[in-house]
Order: sequence, then structure tokens, then C-alpha cells
Amino acid sequence: MRSMLLILPALVCQAQDADLTAQLAKAQRLGTEQVLTLQARVKADPAPAERKAYYDLYLTYVLASRRMGTDPKGAAPVVERTVKALEGTRDPERMALLAGFLGLKISLSPMSGISLGPRAMGLLNQAEAQAPGNPRPVLMRGVQVLHMPAFVGGGAARAIPVLEAALAAAEKEAAPADAWAPSWGRIESLSWLALAQAQAGQAAAARATVQRARALDPDNGFLDTMVLPLLKEKGQ
Repeated sequence: MRSMLLILPALVCQAQDADLTAQLAKAQRLGTEQVLTLQARVKADPAPAERKAYYDLYLTYVLASRRMGTDPKGAAPVVERTVKALEGTRDPERMALLAGFLGLKISLSPMSGISLGPRAMGLLNQAEAQAPGNPRPVLMRGVQVLHMPAFVGGGAARAIPVLEAALAAAEKEAAPADAWAPSWGRIESLSWLALAQAQAGQAAAARATVQRARALDPDNGFLDTMVLPLLKEKGQ
């Protein structure tokens, strides 16, 4: 009986870790209140702060991205503070996040893209070189290219092959054993790929990608609010 009592707490911890991993992996598809709850849960978890640090940054990115559409002035200090905190990082996962935050800075001030755009791409180059096969730097590159003006090599048509590469890498990536290891990217690659295809006028491909995404995540809000309305608007 005593051995069973010792095993049960361990099983509970494993179940909690598995649930946390699942929640963190789908953070970008959760509602804002759910993301805030998840961030509070991360902060309250007894794991060492250095193990939790990546996901605290990642959830900050998710929330800042959401806030850009409703309260850009409120998002600006968070973006600026996080960019400063990530300055000088040599970790490929954090370099990818820093590139994402720089993309948010560009959204706040498009003219800053002249200097920040190349800087973000440089970070992604380093991240991809250090961690070949990691889908997250490739995904961030695809999102950057999608939002870049055509005259500097951006746009939907150029983003599609990058996002396809991110998806291929995400599908090959093994599930991490550590609950705090980055594991997101597959559904995000599908979602952004569908949006790029829709923007490029590739309606059949976009709808097929939406179906692939739905199979993984039936309630994906990005598809409902970004991709499907665009297809309808374009009469596709």
C-alpha cells in the first residue's frame, strides 16, 4: 500500500505535466482570457524559473500579438521591454521569438522596417543555422515574409514555400520529453499557410489546408476570423 501511495503523486504530476504541455502547445489558439490563465499557471508552477522562462516569453508574445489589433499603444511598452530583455540572446528559440517581437515593432512603426526587417531576418538566419530542422524560426520567417512589402521580397506568393517548409519541419519534429521545451509550430504553420494561400488567390489549396488544420484543431479561431472571411471576401 505504501508503494502505491508513493506512485500516485507521481502519476498525478505526470498528468499535470502532460496537460500543461498540451495547453502550452496550443496557446495561440486559446482565447485571451485562457492565455492569461495559462500564463498565471506557468508563473505559479514550482518548476525553476529558468526552465519556465521560455514559455513566459512566448505567452507574452501571444498576448502582445493579440493586443496589437485592439490596443497597439498598450502593447508597445510590452514589446519594447521584451525586445530589450532578449537583446544579445544566442539561443535559437529565443532568437526566433525576438524576431517575432521585432515584427510587432515594425507593425507599430512601419518605417522602422527599414532597419528592423533586416535585423529580424539576420536573427532567423542565425537561429536556423544553429538549429537545423527547428520549425519555429522557419515559421517566423514565413510570417515576416508574408507581411513584408513586395518590393523588398515579401508577399503571399513568396511566403508560401517558406511556410510549407515550416510545416514540413513541424511534422517531423518529435514531441519533447520536457513539458517546458518548445513544441508549438505545426498548427500555426498550417494556419499561416492557409492565410498566405488565400491572399495569393489559391482558393483550392487554402481550403485544403484549412481542412488539414481542422483535423488537428477543430475550433481554431485563426481560421474562423482570418482565413475563411478572406476566402469569402475574395469570392473563393
